[in-house]
Amino acid sequence: MKPKSCFYTRITIFTLETNIIVNSMDNLQKEYLELLKSQHFDKEELDYDILDKHISVLSKSTVFSGSAVSIFDMYKKCHVYESSYHKELFKNSNGEYTSVQIHPDDYEQVLKNGIAAMKHIFMHNKYTKYSKLIREYRTLINGKYKRITEQIQILEIDKRGNIWLSLSIVDISPNQSPFSKVNSQLVNFKTGDIFSPLDKYFDKDTILSQREIEILKWIERGKLSKEIAEYLNISIHTVNTHRQRILEKLNVNNSIEAIKYAQTLGLLDT
Repeated sequence: MKPKSCFYTRITIFTLETNIIVNSMDNLQKEYLELLKSQHFDKEELDYDILDKHISVLSKSTVFSGSAVSIFDMYKKCHVYESSYHKELFKNSNGEYTSVQIHPDDYEQVLKNGIAAMKHIFMHNKYTKYSKLIREYRTLINGKYKRITEQIQILEIDKRGNIWLSLSIVDISPNQSPFSKVNSQLVNFKTGDIFSPLDKYFDKDTILSQREIEILKWIERGKLSKEIAEYLNISIHTVNTHRQRILEKLNVNNSIEAIKYAQTLGLLDT
């Protein structure tokens, strides 16, 4: 069985099935597209027999009979499997995607969370396959805004570590309060770590202090703690304390990872 051809391309967040059709490219959307482009696939390395097995299991399973289920192919940038309920929710009678849109009050937060999740996963790529994004937000379905719960789990990564296939499971949330905000959690189901809220990536002051960024920049230049202490006229102990806090705040193991992560987040740009 071969994957069906792609009749459309739509932007997804963390391969997320969020039905955002991009008509204009604001800064966040551009940033998201750049993240997608950072993955470089080799078609010959992708084994579509694996996809066929996933589709076979999902097609026969009754576990998700009440959910909108889909598989998104990051190489082809389209869905390669959709459950009947997914089509019912998001397609019209002609099989085309309707103008399903995220609520304008939720849109920015949803997009930010998706970008932050991708950055986090790309940085901690040894846990990529164990990542699941769970979130709630409002989207337009059949002319009315409804709150949905969306779970996105990575199904397959390629030999290069790229995110290849992702599974999306969408349910109408039992919480239909109009006052509820966007809820997001990135869960590592191998370690049990929960990463939330994701939007802290976009408030740089809440990640590292100015002094910590300054010290990390010196580390990036290859300077030792003793040299940094002399440049900043502080003690070596203070420098080492800042270095430890940097590792803790970024949730990394060493300075090399900290620099790479900070570069990804744009903390070292200025």
